[in-house]
Amino acid sequence: MSDLEEQRPGISRRTVAKAAAWSVPVVALAVSTPAYAASPGVLTLDGGGCKLPGNAHPTYKGYAFAASIENQFNVQITVTITSATLDGQSLGAVTVIELDSCTVQGSSFDVPPNSFFPNIAIITENAPNSSNGALLITYTITGGPGGSENAAASVTAVPPAQGSSCDAFTEAQKDCVLSFGTP
Repeated sequence: MSDLEEQRPGISRRTVAKAAAWSVPVVALAVSTPAYAASPGVLTLDGGGCKLPGNAHPTYKGYAFAASIENQFNVQITVTITSATLDGQSLGAVTVIELDSCTVQGSSFDVPPNSFFPNIAIITENAPNSSNGALLITYTITGGPGGSENAAASVTAVPPAQGSSCDAFTEAQKDCVLSFGTP
């Protein structure tokens, strides 16, 4: 617009065109971003755990850590736990128990589309000590977003699973964990 043209009140067509030109790339970027890019992890640790007694299972004589698993995707995914450490020390082999049905899932398991399992126990083979520490579970996902993720929690106490000092699980959940491996 030249200095000689009369200014009209309101928004000009040029202002609208500029705004539209700037908004198009933003919309295009938002559309091209995968839906799972900002999603939380599939496995969530709550920081609670209990030490398993030496005779609870012939292999797993370590810890039971409370967790949840959520698949927010429209496809089934497979979760495979690849490592578990407490303060950098390996906790050995790991298996997962779905506590509501007291079903052993193993270290690799399928999670149905759009599902949530709030009561999971992650059972470890080893327990180097009973100290507090930083728990790190590394796992891979096949299907959905794919890739590798970590779940981390600060563990404040790991009392024995038998008795009232273990409050990471209900009594029924502790019975399930302690029956793991019992014929």
